[in-house]
This record gives sequence, C-alpha cells and structure tokens, in this order.
Amino acid sequence: MIRTVLVIALLAIGSTQASAQSLVGKWDCEGREGRGTAIRTLQEYRANGSFYHLANMAVGDRRGRIDASVALRGKWTTSGSTLVEDITTVRMRSLQANSKDISRTPIGRQMARTLPQRMAGPKNGSRTKIKFISAREFRMVSGRIRGKCIKR
Repeated sequence: MIRTVLVIALLAIGSTQASAQSLVGKWDCEGREGRGTAIRTLQEYRANGSFYHLANMAVGDRRGRIDASVALRGKWTTSGSTLVEDITTVRMRSLQANSKDISRTPIGRQMARTLPQRMAGPKNGSRTKIKFISAREFRMVSGRIRGKCIKR
C-alpha cells in the first residue's frame, strides 16, 4: 500500500503549468492528499521540453510514517490548461520508515528497483490541471492531490 501511495503521489506532484513559456524555470511546490500525504518538490522546466523534479514526501497515519526523496527526469508538454509529463528516469534518493533509514534493507532495495519500472515510460504520463494565480504562482489538481507552486 505504501508503495502505491508513493507512486501516485509522485506522478501527481510531478505536474504543473498551462502556458509553455510561463512554465520554464524553477518552481517550489507543495501538495497534499488529504491529511496523510504531504509533498514538497523543486521542479525545473527547461525550454527544450525536458524537466527535473526533486520530490520529498511524507506519508503517514497513527501507525507510522514513511519519508522518501525521489529524483525524476523526463519530457513535458502542455495542452490547454493541462501539463503532460512523460517520466523517463526515476531514482530513489532516500527512504525512511518512522525516522529509520530503510533504503539499504530488502524492502528499500526492492522499492528503489521497482519504482522506475512503475513510473517511467510514455504510458505512465502524468496529467495535471493547473491555474495561474499570477505570473509567479499557480495552483494544481491531479486526482486527489492539490497544491500550489511559486516561481523561484
């Protein structure tokens, strides 16, 4: 279940803009899915259509908490007010359960190995509705995840 939540959260937060020219640059983003999932990302969109995201997320409830840091690369395009991202590479940078590093445990190694397979590829493209509030801020909705981004 935790793996599924991480994949959904990463796909959703990895999306943002409407106008291609407005999107180019670096953005600090925060998103939430209900009360149990919080995501912060640094997103960089380049004019050549490529992107880089560094996502840090916390998923938890009264039974415990998982923290993960993931780097994503890929290609982006826009269609109206929808941003489409095709993730080409994914790398898990760290993984913790209840503040204990589990990245070198069997489950941590398995998640690091299977995450790229689950997220990368054109059939796993992320689609996010966005709305610019100003030239330096926009709001996004992707499934159940809602957030906002501010340009650096």
